[in-house]
Amino acid sequence: MALNRRTLLKTGAALTAASMAPGIVRAEGAHWRVAASLPMTGPFATAGQLVAPAFSEFEQQVNDNGGIGGKPIRVEVADSGYIPRNALANFQRAQAAGDLHFYYGDSTGFMELVGPTLTGDNAVMMGSTSFASALSDPANRPYQFMAGPTYEDQFEILLRDIANKGGKTVAFVYSDTEFGRDPIEHGRQVAAELGIDVVLEEVTRAEGADIENHVTKLAQANPEYTILQGYVTGVWPQLIGGARAFGLTTQFMGTFWGMEKIIADRVTEQAGPFLDGYQGVMPYRYFYDQDDAPFYQELGAFKRSVNPGFSGYVTAWELEGRLCLELWKLCMERVIEADKEVTPDNLMAELGAIRNWDSGGFFGAPVDVVDNKIGQGRVYRYDAETRLYNPVSDWIQV
Repeated sequence: MALNRRTLLKTGAALTAASMAPGIVRAEGAHWRVAASLPMTGPFATAGQLVAPAFSEFEQQVNDNGGIGGKPIRVEVADSGYIPRNALANFQRAQAAGDLHFYYGDSTGFMELVGPTLTGDNAVMMGSTSFASALSDPANRPYQFMAGPTYEDQFEILLRDIANKGGKTVAFVYSDTEFGRDPIEHGRQVAAELGIDVVLEEVTRAEGADIENHVTKLAQANPEYTILQGYVTGVWPQLIGGARAFGLTTQFMGTFWGMEKIIADRVTEQAGPFLDGYQGVMPYRYFYDQDDAPFYQELGAFKRSVNPGFSGYVTAWELEGRLCLELWKLCMERVIEADKEVTPDNLMAELGAIRNWDSGGFFGAPVDVVDNKIGQGRVYRYDAETRLYNPVSDWIQV
């Protein structure tokens, strides 16, 4: 049970504390505990392995700078294999091991599974890899948040961009997963409002999709734009490659998990430049865009100090995990500075109060947290020659 300063004074504990830290910090355990489930194996193992450094480096960097409120953090990461029940078991073990101050989940499936259990003593402030639209609901999901726009928001950003460019027809191609299906209904509604005709909705497997069959249907529908949703490392490059081999000129667009430069670069190296011109929505600036981005510069300097061979690039996926951690840290600092109890309710109250926040690099402008999300993104275009994603829209608010 967390105790505030007044309780400590009443019991006399504060009189014997040697530390000059706020009373609420002295009342807690030896560490602030952070735990996570990541898909280190399974269909999305590449993503999990690329996100993982965000946690070990966050722990070292925070502790090297005195911890939070003068107290170190301890980070624990477990493999989920991208199986929600495995992630739930990881979470339950982390809870059973002692006070848990933040948890990071690996998927929409896990966040849906664990959400109803986050009540009373089981409540924990929780971020994740997911941008599931259901998480943007403080009334029903009071302890879950996302470090960016929902999948519905991302679809809306893309559709607005299509409308701004005069587009009239679009196809939705998505995986048969909660991740894939999430924004489709909202996408239909926004497309109708913008006067864009959805000429095809095609569902695929999350891996091992029948590329030839799906490309044939795309060719028959002949959309000006095709939005891909619900993929990470596989299927989406194969779909684009198959369509280009078939001679289709549709403009492919993706959402966050299909916007990692390392994947596009690897495909380009192995199969040629057919991803050139591929576009999609990113909530953040890419790490190589460091003008007026002091946090990006600081993170780069830290990475070079612990790894002289650092390439100079941080994946978009790692940035998402790191931003979840940074938002938790910001809320912790605000709660401690106010000498409040470090509870999930107080942490989430501070999260919901974030306005006009200068993230130091993640976003192109100060942002607000509204309904447990940050509703902002920008459309980027991949250049196969320079191996960079370059912005082709302004920041779009939703």
